[in-house]
Amino acid sequence: MNRISAIGLLSIAALATCTGAIAQQPAIKANIPFDFRVGDTWMPAGEYTISSPLESIVQLRSADLAKTATITSSPSFNESNSGSELVFDKYGDQYFLHRVLCPTVSSLNLDVTQGKAEKQARSRSLEAKLPKGEQTLVAAR
Repeated sequence: MNRISAIGLLSIAALATCTGAIAQQPAIKANIPFDFRVGDTWMPAGEYTISSPLESIVQLRSADLAKTATITSSPSFNESNSGSELVFDKYGDQYFLHRVLCPTVSSLNLDVTQGKAEKQARSRSLEAKLPKGEQTLVAAR
């Protein structure tokens, strides 16, 4: 009976170790000073943690965990030499997350898929013949 108990405890300990390792995925933090959208999800200005829990997925979580956005992405072939960065496209007064760059974690070099709201904002901007959408960089750590 002691042998079965020992095997059971060893199995539980191994599962607990694996769960902890999975939960500690690479992430970057950024203080974003303006409201923005990730896909079609509106996010207020504030501190965020950006991670990629699965390949081709970007997840943003506010520091107070009140807001979370998860969206598909693709690997980015762009690089940052000056540290981690978030790149936003701006149409009028609206910001849309476009790219995440992290020089130390290649799995966090991602291009974010455009959502319906961004496509509409871009279309309205082109119709109004406004200057081409701007890009805004936010430093992350």
